[in-house]
Amino acid sequence: MLEIEPPKYKFCPFCGERLQVRIEEEKERKFCPPCEWTYYPHVGSAAGAVIIKEGKVLMVKRRREPHKDTWMFPAGFADFGEHPLETVAREVQEETGLSVEKANFLEVVQSKSDPREPGHFVFFYEVVASEGKLKTDEEETQDIAWVDIKNPPEIGFESHKQIMKTLQERY
Repeated sequence: MLEIEPPKYKFCPFCGERLQVRIEEEKERKFCPPCEWTYYPHVGSAAGAVIIKEGKVLMVKRRREPHKDTWMFPAGFADFGEHPLETVAREVQEETGLSVEKANFLEVVQSKSDPREPGHFVFFYEVVASEGKLKTDEEETQDIAWVDIKNPPEIGFESHKQIMKTLQERY
């Protein structure tokens, strides 16, 4: 279990009353007495695509922080209500211009170093994508390339480094 702190909410998101603390399930929980709402901290989720072709893997170079100017697999946070398979298909389309034809679950990694959503889970899938012209998402990425699995560029996110290490052991 990661040693991380949840957001320090002070007020109820529904009525604006100051939150109080009570013990529930042997844990301190913030709650709003007037609304009877209890805050249950939770982590977010993301999904990433590992697209391999002829000993190379498709990666994108980040345009913005965190880890600006480093490389990652096409990936992103799941939208509210979105399944990770839907997320990976959307992110592949947005960041590469390709469509997902097949996706097989590879591994889930808990992110330890992303300040935007501490402790979130990244669902990685090995993806077969459509053939076609690659295009970058100019808002989020500045480059896209097939990179050598044995000699990758600088990868920023620890979770993506972990997956690359798994690929290197396999290939």
